[in-house]
Amino acid sequence: MAAAAVLDNIHNSIRTLAQTKRIRVTEFFQDFDKLRSGFITVPQFFRCLWQTLGIKLSPDEENALIAKYDLKRSGQVNYKRFCNEIDQNFNPFDLVRDPTSQTITAPEFLGTVRSVRPLSPTSEARLIQLLQRMQQFYQYHGINLRTCYEDFDRHHMSVVTESQFYRSFPGPPDVNEADMHLLVMKYRDPDRPGLLNYLNLHHDIVAIGQQTAQDKELVFIGERNVDHIPPACTEDPALNQIFDKIRVAVFKNGVRTTEFFKDHDKLRSGIITENQFVCGLALAVGKEAQLSRAEIQKVVEYYRQPDGRVKYKEFCDMMENAFNIPDLEKKPLQDVVRPVKGALHRSLRGLSDSEEARIQEVLHEISDQVRRRRLMMYPYFKDYDRSTAYTRVVTKMQFARILHFLSLNVAPEDLKLVCAKFEDPASGDVNYPAFVQAVDQEFVGHTMDDADLRDKGRTNVNAPERPVSISDSNVSYEDLMARIRNIVLTKRLRVAEFFEDYDPLRSGSISCGQFQRGLGLLGLSKLGDHNLTDAQMKILCDVYQNKQKPDQVHWKQFVYDVETVFTQPNLEKVPTHEVPPSEIFRVPKPGTAMWENASEDHKQLHEATMERLHQRASQRRVLAKPVFQDFDRHNNGHVTKAQFRQCLTMLELHATEAEMIALEAKFCNDVGFNYIAFLQELQPQEPPKFMYEKRLENLRATNSRKRLPDMNPETDLEGLLLKIQTKVSRERIRVLEFMRDYDKLRSGRMLKTSFRRALDLCRFELKESEVCLLEDRYQSAKDNDYVDYLKFCDEIESIFTTKELEKAPLQDVVQFKPPEEWTLNKLDEESRQKFTDCMKRIAEKVRKHQMQLFPLFEDYDRVHNGTVSRSQFRRVLTELELSSLVSQQEFELLWKQFDVKIGGKDDVNYIAFCEMIYDLAKFEWRKP
Repeated sequence: MAAAAVLDNIHNSIRTLAQTKRIRVTEFFQDFDKLRSGFITVPQFFRCLWQTLGIKLSPDEENALIAKYDLKRSGQVNYKRFCNEIDQNFNPFDLVRDPTSQTITAPEFLGTVRSVRPLSPTSEARLIQLLQRMQQFYQYHGINLRTCYEDFDRHHMSVVTESQFYRSFPGPPDVNEADMHLLVMKYRDPDRPGLLNYLNLHHDIVAIGQQTAQDKELVFIGERNVDHIPPACTEDPALNQIFDKIRVAVFKNGVRTTEFFKDHDKLRSGIITENQFVCGLALAVGKEAQLSRAEIQKVVEYYRQPDGRVKYKEFCDMMENAFNIPDLEKKPLQDVVRPVKGALHRSLRGLSDSEEARIQEVLHEISDQVRRRRLMMYPYFKDYDRSTAYTRVVTKMQFARILHFLSLNVAPEDLKLVCAKFEDPASGDVNYPAFVQAVDQEFVGHTMDDADLRDKGRTNVNAPERPVSISDSNVSYEDLMARIRNIVLTKRLRVAEFFEDYDPLRSGSISCGQFQRGLGLLGLSKLGDHNLTDAQMKILCDVYQNKQKPDQVHWKQFVYDVETVFTQPNLEKVPTHEVPPSEIFRVPKPGTAMWENASEDHKQLHEATMERLHQRASQRRVLAKPVFQDFDRHNNGHVTKAQFRQCLTMLELHATEAEMIALEAKFCNDVGFNYIAFLQELQPQEPPKFMYEKRLENLRATNSRKRLPDMNPETDLEGLLLKIQTKVSRERIRVLEFMRDYDKLRSGRMLKTSFRRALDLCRFELKESEVCLLEDRYQSAKDNDYVDYLKFCDEIESIFTTKELEKAPLQDVVQFKPPEEWTLNKLDEESRQKFTDCMKRIAEKVRKHQMQLFPLFEDYDRVHNGTVSRSQFRRVLTELELSSLVSQQEFELLWKQFDVKIGGKDDVNYIAFCEMIYDLAKFEWRKP
């Protein structure tokens, strides 16, 4: 027993020092244990205690520790077991005892153990009162006692001298000499005379503050019996009604009540004057809650203190949490206070009996017009409601303007009654949803009266839950799988991707909850394409249940059954297997009527109606689809029944009620009215023909045709080179720049295909035969597939200069002058004689009359290139009265002689013609 007591004292002292110094003892022992075996030698063990904690144990204490932790009896200490004893954390493998009972909290040397010098009971009680006063003073002024003495404690030993303690004592001012002496006697260090442990005093003050806050919280919880501020409930019914009005106004308008009071409370004490509270309450919800001066005064009286001030913080806390509980996620079992059913609805204003009778007549007349004209009134009102959020009110001027726009003419006196009936008490505007519901039977809205009628006979007792069975489902397994296959086929979904994340081991089995979540991601939920009920989920879980694990599902088998809509697996093993077409897996929308089972009368009525509507739509050339698409906001091909009837009215395709019912029975389903199928039957369109094969045949036929022969190609090489040199000279083309990019190694040769490509880039516009002449002329002697392009470039660019002219300085360089194109035109001898005679006749008349030929030609030469068309050339000669001298054959000779190619078109060079005429007429140069 004596050894056990010694060990407990050692453990407690070491545990206290470790917690005081905030150190982990294990980390210091591990430095001696390189192999992490959990054992170190005895000298290392005691050296670590002395260096880390500054503990020097006696021989008896050392022997007691060695006897307890030297398990191997080999001179090595099990330091891990020692550290676990010091830390005293709970054992995670001990599931019998409570973890809090297993943990030992070590008292700090300068912390919770304060009885260093015990005093008498009277002195202790007086000391506690003194510490409470000091704690309140320090908390109010934000004083930290520890920082007041740290400047004197240079070595951070948590002690100061007695004179230093007196000198830096921060107060409060009402502490006298006897109180100071009591503090000195209490916190004098027993081991070091003349020194006071100020850290013990600091910790005591902090502990008293924490205890005070905890006592206040317990008192608050004891008074309220809940952990939030509930709505106030007083004995005065009138005051309760006022609080209810304020709560509803705060909740509906989103008012932050604290913002209207805290500016008056500079110290954040939670208390303000009566006038400040009245002003803040009136500004916050005075208008929204319709509070009178007397009602505000009642609230003031309820929260007034004896000194005349008002506790606004308690009022704001109640209003901020009117229908909510703060930090509700931390209190899952807390009952939330719900508002009374209908309390948040905007109630309608009560009128006198005569006014109520008149308002009913007015509303009945408006309702008849709305029903007869099938008006949708709510969107027109909603367009005017464009504030930060939908306020569900419009001004009276806007209300009257909308009624006039809809041609719902109401007398001025009746309009005042309607505005008074549906007036919002807070803003004075008109509550248009309530008005629309009163006159439109198809509009779904909320009013307090309807809510009260629906709630009659309803109790707050929940219906008893019963287990879900397969019999609860109205859909069989085959129909359900057909619906799932249709969704997967339509949206081209990869089903396995929605389940394999839940099966990291790829076992093919997941839990029922994970299976249901995967189906929800697949689109089988209330937000998806099909609402999978609990009974339908039960069917799938039972069919694909894992026999070894009844709470799990074979998801891979489900994926296999669903994805067979695309193809059959392992087709490479059965090449002759015929895969069924995917169209057989498509099913109609849920709720679609089985038209085959309809009666003959019903079918005849439907066919007669569709035939009549088809004829009318064809005669009037109606474009019906855009009208339906305006109502189809989700682009799913469906509209509501009311929208379908409204569309037919807009298209002037009228039908009786029986015919409407027949159409709705044929084309309606659970989603709505399928207007796509209706329009396909009303205005059938031929499907586009598959033209791919036909276009492919045309393309092949086009490619198989022989190329057309070249038009007017150059047959000799000299003429071809002259043509190229002329173009290069006129357009100043550097042919080598286009060629060298295809010769990366600068070998002077290039492929014939690259040579053709380079000629195209030069825009020489050569014919096929002309390119072949060049390839044959400059073909490489080493390889027949290559062309010596450098020789070609040198011969072309010789028109500018002679290559290597520096080696022949005496050589005369003759500049190349490209011949005019018309000079290359050659006539035979007979044609040449006729051409000469014609030109002489024209020149003789021009000489006699001194005519000027250029001005008329220039009027037709808009781009100033010296050419005109053949028709323009003949027109000018006619205007000059020279055409009578020229026959048709001679015109053709003139055109042929002065012909030039401009953009592939044959034009006439009128400049050469005019100069030749002037030369034959013996005119001076450029005269007349």
